[in-house]
Amino acid sequence: MHDWLLNSPIVRLFVIIALGYIVGEIKFPGGFRLGVAGVLFVGLACGAWTPSMELPPEIQTLGLVLFVYCIGLQAAPGFFKSFKREGLRLNLAVLLALVLTFVGAYALMRVTGRSVPLVAGIFSGALTSTPALGAVTETLTRSGANATEANLAVVGYGVAYPIAILVVLLFVQVLAARAGTGVAPAEVISPLATPVTISVETCDESGQPWRAGLVTQKTDVLLTRYRAPDGQTGLAADSSVLPPGSLVLAVGSAEQIRIGVALLGRVSPVNLQDELRGFEVHRYFVSNPAIVERPLGELGLAKLGAVMSRLRRGDVDLPVTDQTLLHLGDRVRVVSYRDREPEVRKFFGNSVTVLTETGYFSFALGIIFGLILGQVPLPVPGLSEPVRLGIAGGPLVVALMLGSLGRTGPFIWSIPNEVNLTLRHLGILFFLAAVGVKAGRGLLAVLQTDGLTVVMLSVAILLMAHLPFLVALHFFKQRNLPAILGAVAGFQTQPAVLTFAATKVPSGPLNTAYAAVYPLAVILKIILAQLLLTT
Repeated sequence: MHDWLLNSPIVRLFVIIALGYIVGEIKFPGGFRLGVAGVLFVGLACGAWTPSMELPPEIQTLGLVLFVYCIGLQAAPGFFKSFKREGLRLNLAVLLALVLTFVGAYALMRVTGRSVPLVAGIFSGALTSTPALGAVTETLTRSGANATEANLAVVGYGVAYPIAILVVLLFVQVLAARAGTGVAPAEVISPLATPVTISVETCDESGQPWRAGLVTQKTDVLLTRYRAPDGQTGLAADSSVLPPGSLVLAVGSAEQIRIGVALLGRVSPVNLQDELRGFEVHRYFVSNPAIVERPLGELGLAKLGAVMSRLRRGDVDLPVTDQTLLHLGDRVRVVSYRDREPEVRKFFGNSVTVLTETGYFSFALGIIFGLILGQVPLPVPGLSEPVRLGIAGGPLVVALMLGSLGRTGPFIWSIPNEVNLTLRHLGILFFLAAVGVKAGRGLLAVLQTDGLTVVMLSVAILLMAHLPFLVALHFFKQRNLPAILGAVAGFQTQPAVLTFAATKVPSGPLNTAYAAVYPLAVILKIILAQLLLTT
């Protein structure tokens, strides 16, 4: 059995992944789990147990490329928007804190005399940045460093990683405990409420009957169906007239519906949701490439005799407006006239088979562009060697650009959310298994000679990162606890911290802040980790 594992790299890979999953599911005090990082620790153990064990280097490269490209595609829609208003202050705090962390790590490296690869690995692990580790190992390989030096970076990462997660979870716990002592109350962002039937009792400012489009413009509430005073029912379009005595079905958040009721009249005891004569209500998968990444208002749903009332992407319900962009794999709830339902179904596609076969040409093309960009030398003043984004940064930057575009002519750059998650997790599993096995060979030697120093450096770098970050958030007058915790999780680029924080505060502003800072934090860590190698 032992020889079979040694001689079959594919079997070794999946045995490590399987055992890593088991280790990752072990719950530690406080509910903390290693998650996918369990694969790294199993890989380290296998490498230390059998130094001759190897995995093909292409597995590591492929895994990293898939992971960072999928991360970029997912983060792209909100990345550039995050530099506006609140997001700008959060990202300035990220920039300031990471630059100070880089300076501190460089100073510690000089003072302690520890090797550059080891400190670069500790830097990546203390900030739990797998893409940064990938950039470090790639840079070392490209510069001709021997295998021992490259493995030192992974060992430093492997030691610092669990320490970082535990310390940051402690930060979150302490910050959450301070919720009632000076931190502003959390802003509660409600999910979509149950649709409400509103009885129209008012007119607009000019004394004319309300039109559905004007109501939506004023309240952001979505009107889907109405019943006129004469009993005639229909789907609400922007031009639909709603005179006093009409009933209208409204969809939105609890706050939006409250505003809508105050504007139009009162909540009716009648439930239009139950009046389906002549209507069909269905949920469809979006699999038609022709309607993807185009504003909903331009798709002509009203001409089809249909209204889209709900949009679910992944596990999140999103508001529906004329500017909403559909993605492949979205699930939509649509109300249509009964005789038009076949046309509506064809319009959205509603094919899981087509969904899984769509977009791979654009996906591959984007990765090619990213790999090319990653090899472009970027001169940095004061450095003898130019910095390259590498196989981690290049695909990430291209994914952010292409993902924000959505589509270019016939090319749809986004991929279904489910496909993104699958490829991303497969990529990170491949990468962690490969680097773990490679670094495990030198793990025991490093721990025996420098174990205490590595632990102390890990904690020091982590403190140098988060203390300035929290000070910067305070300077920028960020007092909202969920936003602070989301920013901390995004700054750490660590989903485990986000999951833990979600048990302490409402998830709305938490997720918003996390998404706002995550992409910039990833990119800066990739660049700064490489700069450590060139200083």
